[in-house]
Amino acid sequence: MKISNAVLLLASLSSANAELRGAVYLQSDSNIQATSTTSTVEINEVGMDALVEAFCGAAVAISEAFWKNGGKPHSEDDAYPQAACDAAYEEAVAALTGAYNYPDPVLFKPTLTTAQFTFRPTKEGALSYFIGTDCLLKSGNDGAQFPPGNDGSAFREFGFALANYRTHTGLSDCHWAPDSYVTGNNAGVAQGKVIFERTEGTTSVVDKTFSFGVYRSGAVVITGHHSSSDIGAEQSTQYTFDDAEF
Repeated sequence: MKISNAVLLLASLSSANAELRGAVYLQSDSNIQATSTTSTVEINEVGMDALVEAFCGAAVAISEAFWKNGGKPHSEDDAYPQAACDAAYEEAVAALTGAYNYPDPVLFKPTLTTAQFTFRPTKEGALSYFIGTDCLLKSGNDGAQFPPGNDGSAFREFGFALANYRTHTGLSDCHWAPDSYVTGNNAGVAQGKVIFERTEGTTSVVDKTFSFGVYRSGAVVITGHHSSSDIGAEQSTQYTFDDAEF
């Protein structure tokens, strides 16, 4: 895995600002002006790219922590040993409390979730998607289960960042390919593609839209994260002609 400044930024955010609550959005909001001491913060392309790269680095770090501590493919016996789950949980909590607006709501729509648990506005829901039901049950406290009170009998999911489901054997790298941005003061949006590489040699490409706000301390955080599968031409509603030039 390539360790970038973005990953170091994530680590500093998680240690320094985990106690903070809520993001500041628009200076014109009278309620925010009345309660916030944050000055205007420009959210630009560089800052947004850094946080998305931090997400990428965190996904790989979660996977590496799981596999290096004895994690296995989901179909094997003892696929989720305690040490592996604890290590993955620690990495995931650091990412979600450092780079995201959790524990306040985040408009998070993961790639592979379905009704009735499509959206994950809570930290517990995001943790479940990142590390899966089995690891969350083993390493999270009673209040950290998703859905609340879940014991694994009525709802279970694989952890996307563990990458131990189907034939996958862990994430090896992650890249952000930005397409376009909306920059501004105390709010921003970026969209592009994230490319996940796995240790067995497979690759997944997903389309991402991230929104960003500012903690009252001045730290930029992710306030929205929408993910959808990249599709091929045979699934598209558009037509592209071979001789067309754009």
